[in-house]
Amino acid sequence: MAATSTSAGRRTLADSAYTELKSRIMRSELVPGAKLSIDGLAKQLAFSQTPIREALARLESEGLLARRPLSGYTVEPLLSAAEFADLFEIRMMLEPLAARRAAERGPDAPPEPALGNGDERADLLGAARTPDPSADKLLFTEADRRFHNTVADLSGSAQLAKSIRRLDAHLHLHRAYIGPEAIGETEAEHLAIAAAIIAVKPLAAEEAMRLHLERSRVRHREAFAAASASAAQAAEAARPRRAKAAR
Repeated sequence: MAATSTSAGRRTLADSAYTELKSRIMRSELVPGAKLSIDGLAKQLAFSQTPIREALARLESEGLLARRPLSGYTVEPLLSAAEFADLFEIRMMLEPLAARRAAERGPDAPPEPALGNGDERADLLGAARTPDPSADKLLFTEADRRFHNTVADLSGSAQLAKSIRRLDAHLHLHRAYIGPEAIGETEAEHLAIAAAIIAVKPLAAEEAMRLHLERSRVRHREAFAAASASAAQAAEAARPRRAKAAR
């Protein structure tokens, strides 16, 4: 029993460290390219090194951090304009397919292990909802990620779901710059996709996802520009100032 309690406590600390670090990355308090020290973070956040190490490994698995030999972890840089364009081209190939397959499987399909054994259609409708526009952007990021991952899981293809998850990680930082009006638009588009899947309309689900991604690309392009400008300002602010030459 004691060992179980210790394990649960360690997991809770690791989850807390993960949530705090991810929030700081999303808010650009940890800027792209920043080097992270396990010892430094442990002192700053008042955690031991073990939960910090576990949190960093989890963030690396999500694509938010990179680990390099002898230099530790760094915050992943923002996508370049070309990488951003490529990302959406790939999403346009994968996610409409996932939505179509999810609708083709129908409500009588065996439940997906990744989603538990509950009512998957009800879960999908719940996942389609977005938080209030005034809420923390991290909540919107998590809600958007959850919906796309749920559709991917409902496709019944583990490889397709895995690929979509990896692509999604690169959008985290850009979602932090999405405007409040875009959150309501996103929910309406999610609900249209969910309705088509629940109604077992594969072509409608595929088209609804494609339309959502086309509109999302426009919203994210604006967020991409804002994120890039913010990162440039942060990098400039962090750059050592040269002492003024004596006159």
